[in-house]
Amino acid sequence: MGIRWKLYSLAGGALAAEVAAYLLWRPRMLRWGATAKEASEPLPGDDRTPHPRVQSTRAVTIDAPPEQVWPWLLQMGIGRAGFYTHDWVERLITRARYVEGRHSATRIHPEVPPLRAGDAVPMGAGAFAAVSEVEPYRHLVAQETFVLRALAGNKTRLIVRYRGTGFVTPATRAIRPDAGRLPRLLRFAVLHVPGVDLALRGFDFFVSDPLHHYMETGMLTGIKARAEGKYSHADNTDVAATAMEPVSATS
Repeated sequence: MGIRWKLYSLAGGALAAEVAAYLLWRPRMLRWGATAKEASEPLPGDDRTPHPRVQSTRAVTIDAPPEQVWPWLLQMGIGRAGFYTHDWVERLITRARYVEGRHSATRIHPEVPPLRAGDAVPMGAGAFAAVSEVEPYRHLVAQETFVLRALAGNKTRLIVRYRGTGFVTPATRAIRPDAGRLPRLLRFAVLHVPGVDLALRGFDFFVSDPLHHYMETGMLTGIKARAEGKYSHADNTDVAATAMEPVSATS
């Protein structure tokens, strides 16, 4: 009994330490690569969620002008060019396929229609994000806001902001009636089963937020590598730089 109690105590202590470490790291996670000014300033699309439960602002500096970055944003979407991130996660969760097959596009595809205001970006698993604003070479607002800012030396600051009420619940609410049986079942549970939405809030905080960080930093570094002409799918199966925080641009 004494040994078992010690093991339980050790496990509980380890779990408490992990939770404490996550809570300390979380603010930095939510503004990966962004300056304090970028993280706090208003951006296009903020007014869609005046009282967000979570807001993240992440950024990266790209050694290419906005004109070279912008086309990569316009072809995003599952079944289109993808999101230039960890494709294996998207395939695992949503059975994602892309214009190039099993991985996000490695070049600009003229046959993929560019996103316009009013379009729906396929997110996978039957969920879609409506495109509400498109300002060429400046910003695109869908589920997230993508802002391009020209820097000296033909460089671009790419800022991505998520501002919403979580991840799982909004995604399930966006599932269309013609989606598959499992997505529709999940949507029914979120909307009609008591306690599910509350449980998903905790899931979002400890699981979805770090997963979103992993995918979004992968997307930023993936777009950066592609716009700079340094990406090769053959020797880069997963965008590798996500564990490293880039040096923030000076404000």
